[in-house]
Amino acid sequence: MVGTETLSAIKKVLVVENEVIIADDIAMTVASIGFCPLEPVFDFNSAIESYNTHQPDLVIIDIRLQGKKTGIEFAAWVRSRFNTPIVYITVFGSKLIRHQAELTQPTAYLVKPFVNQELVDLVNLILG
Repeated sequence: MVGTETLSAIKKVLVVENEVIIADDIAMTVASIGFCPLEPVFDFNSAIESYNTHQPDLVIIDIRLQGKKTGIEFAAWVRSRFNTPIVYITVFGSKLIRHQAELTQPTAYLVKPFVNQELVDLVNLILG
């Protein structure tokens, strides 16, 4: 039993990450603070399919994905259609990559490695 909230009222978070272990860790962190992590996805096409199926309230996106397309390209797809908050997580900290990411108007940008509490605080701030 979820309590006074129905399952449909629980905010959904889509994690788009190229590493399974990191994606699972992010999903567990999101679940631990009471939000609903969707099944993590690892490439551009799966991200679009999951987004269209579930209409998440937040997307957490790694810039590097499996396959040829990047997380920035997925974020641009999201931004061109929806106003969903976007949080980037990445090891890439270069000015060029950051500039490309900023063109998609993300809500936040976390550089790996980050402390789980930073993620918790950010997700709570955006969805709480």
